[in-house]
Amino acid sequence: MSASFSGKSEALTHGGKDGFVRVRKRDLEKLTTEVMQLREFLPRVLSGDLTEMLHKARRSETKQEHFVQEQLRRECSHLQSRLDAAQAECQKEREEKLLLRDQLWQSGVELQQQADFCSGLGSAACSLLWSSSARDEAVTRWLADGKLQPFLTVAAQTLESFLKSLDVEMKAQTEDHNSHEYQFVLGLVGTIANVAAVTCGRDFLYSSGCFLLDTLIKLLELMKPGIFPKLKVLMLMALYNVSISVKALKYISENKGLVGIIWNLLDDGHWEVSFHCLRLLQSVLLEEDVLLQLGPSLLGPDLQTRVSQFTSSIQPSLRATAQQTLEDLKALRHQSQDTSSVKPQ
Repeated sequence: MSASFSGKSEALTHGGKDGFVRVRKRDLEKLTTEVMQLREFLPRVLSGDLTEMLHKARRSETKQEHFVQEQLRRECSHLQSRLDAAQAECQKEREEKLLLRDQLWQSGVELQQQADFCSGLGSAACSLLWSSSARDEAVTRWLADGKLQPFLTVAAQTLESFLKSLDVEMKAQTEDHNSHEYQFVLGLVGTIANVAAVTCGRDFLYSSGCFLLDTLIKLLELMKPGIFPKLKVLMLMALYNVSISVKALKYISENKGLVGIIWNLLDDGHWEVSFHCLRLLQSVLLEEDVLLQLGPSLLGPDLQTRVSQFTSSIQPSLRATAQQTLEDLKALRHQSQDTSSVKPQ
């Protein structure tokens, strides 16, 4: 064997799957001894330190887990406390909300009862005022006592409120002639009509109540045919009574909506409305200065045609008034034509 290795101390064969190394027997024994010593003594050296290190590591992990769990527990307890407080607050607010809702409902009921009472009281008071105003001396006394101006102010405010809340298309289907509000407005307008029937009253309306006259005309302009006929009649009566004063007639004739109101109310469909509209038209036709201002729209053939339709009415008063108005229109038209045909000499 020594000859095959040619005196070399160690040799490595190549080309095989496994490799072989030649070492001295003494070195192999030494290596074997050292390995055996390491196997014997290394566990004794390392086992205590390693075990202690493992124990420390486990204790550390346990403490960390306990710390994390304790922290999570505290956070969970804190969140639970906040949740309980929020739920308690929510429950308290829910109870307060239910209580407030009950109080609101009760207040609404009481408010509606008070409103109904006030409406009923106002309606009854206006009805009494309407009846009292039928006497001329009552109107004269109101005017002397300075009570008429506050009444006109309240009446104008009430009619303005009624004007703003007026939905004529809905009212056409739901008109309630027995409601306190409607009776209240009727009482106000009826009282105004009675005040205007007295000389001192109509003069006061012209001098201090022009805003009220404008409101009446605006209401008549907004209410469509067939709506609140009794209220229309009272407003037309009030305007007619005021028109007896020449100054007041000139004032209301300056309102651009007057002619349109006359045209529309003639076709209202309620004979009393048409009757009082014709009376107002007659009053307008009697004043020359008003005719000069409104002549072209009042003296045309279309208006005569409309008025002539009422000359065959079954209502005697309407038929007679229509006949008189038609004669006045024809006379004025002929007069206008004769005046326009006169040539200067």
